[in-house]
Amino acid sequence: MMKWLISRIQREPGFRFNLIDLVLILALAAVCVGWYNLFDDNHLYLLPLYVGGSFFLFCNVFRIGNRLEAPWYLAFVALAAYGMRRQEFPWLMVLGVCEAIKWGLIAWRIRRGGYVGAFRAQLGRFARQ
Repeated sequence: MMKWLISRIQREPGFRFNLIDLVLILALAAVCVGWYNLFDDNHLYLLPLYVGGSFFLFCNVFRIGNRLEAPWYLAFVALAAYGMRRQEFPWLMVLGVCEAIKWGLIAWRIRRGGYVGAFRAQLGRFARQ
């Protein structure tokens, strides 16, 4: 059963979701809708949801830890800055690189051992012994 934690952080292993997470997801969706409706150049309107969704996967679903998130964020910021300077944003390049890094970090965290994220019992068997 899901606990709607607001003022404290869930320390138990597994998927983590609380009221603040729900509010942030709804806010990101609202930002995306607003961006889509306000700007003529609509090809970037999903950017906030992509970043927020990645953060949610890292922190709430797979719980990989803050230090492991850094390579993804650095690559994303560098590629997004590069993409903003171009005529057309290179979504395929950003997604190809950032998704490979994201899932590689998640796999590495599971493989490293001591995994506490979602599907801990099932994925824990892939950890190094």
